[in-house]
Amino acid sequence: MIYRDIIIVGGGASGMMCAIKAKENSPQKSVAILEKQGRIGRKLLSTGNGRCNLCNEQCSKSDFHGSFAEYFDKFAENVPPKKIIDEFFSLGLLTKTEAEGRIYPISNHASSVLDVLRYRLEFLGIEIICETTVKNIKKIKGNFEIITDDKKFYCEKLVIATGSPASPKLGGTENGLNFLKTLGHKVCKFYPALSPIKVKSDILTSLKGLRVQGKVSLFDGKKLVREEKGEIQFAEKALSGICVFNLSTYLNKVENPYLKVNLMPDFSENLLKEILNKNKKIFSDRTLEDYFTGIFQKKLGIALFKTAEIYPLSRKVSSLEENEINKLTSIIRNWEFQAYKDNDFSKSQACAGGVIGKEINTLTMESKIVKNLYILGECVDIVGDCGGYNLYFAFASGIIAGENL
Repeated sequence: MIYRDIIIVGGGASGMMCAIKAKENSPQKSVAILEKQGRIGRKLLSTGNGRCNLCNEQCSKSDFHGSFAEYFDKFAENVPPKKIIDEFFSLGLLTKTEAEGRIYPISNHASSVLDVLRYRLEFLGIEIICETTVKNIKKIKGNFEIITDDKKFYCEKLVIATGSPASPKLGGTENGLNFLKTLGHKVCKFYPALSPIKVKSDILTSLKGLRVQGKVSLFDGKKLVREEKGEIQFAEKALSGICVFNLSTYLNKVENPYLKVNLMPDFSENLLKEILNKNKKIFSDRTLEDYFTGIFQKKLGIALFKTAEIYPLSRKVSSLEENEINKLTSIIRNWEFQAYKDNDFSKSQACAGGVIGKEINTLTMESKIVKNLYILGECVDIVGDCGGYNLYFAFASGIIAGENL
């Protein structure tokens, strides 16, 4: 039998921060992290395209979704974004603020964030046990029994910080949610969030890798669900980019999803028609392939003609008729794509779902169902938009729990 006062299952962002604060708060207590991967913090290294967008200066309830978001304002009173920045400063990390309040390490490398956490864990003497897969968890006579492949651990206080199935190649799993269900919690099923949205289109293959600025709107039938402006990236069978990622969080709740892309959201319909008619005169002796010169990259222009079924591309620009220009105007402003839902977690940066908010004490992250059980990060039914919000919640929930263990 291996006994520790506090055991944290999961060595990700929330688990590491929780261990640090727990040991700092109660130096006399033994603290151990159980991690199934060969090293802690693997997922952290991939965030922010390897730069680690670790927080956002402006976090509000509107940036989060899920049942715990209802309690976000009260939660954030205890750990505002500045507290996250100050905490990392005390660990030796310098940060900088970029567009839209996104906070990054000044080194521009996620490894800097992981290293300061790892060094603090070592300095405090926190035990890190890697390559350890938890098979079962039970509550026995006031203690928790954690059964792994070849050992049994016991503890008075248990923290579940196992993350979600997002990015399975980096260790994403839903095991934590299964343990919490067994212990008596009600949970919302995990589904992908902050991911590309797959669409039905044969034209996108030719646009793979192309990036444009625009507006994307998610509809449920004829009902507008949400719209986002920003960079749109075309993939072979999907739309991607931050604005699409933010819309993907809503996808699972939509019955008949489709997307509308506005490639020129800052131009009115009349102004766009004027521009297209002007191009008809400027490039009158060119073929249709050159019609969108100065507006769009050539292969995007060709894709628009194919969508409008305007052929052949060898035609002269001067041959464009008024109804064809009207059709192109409509597509540029409302390019429709039938979308569909799937459970592919491989490209999702986060997950929606987790333990429902009302079963967690907002001020401590302790379970209201099981005494001395704490639930952190993606195991909680809350997910943020792109921009450092999810790592903010991971670190903040780790701090709150750690200070109350």
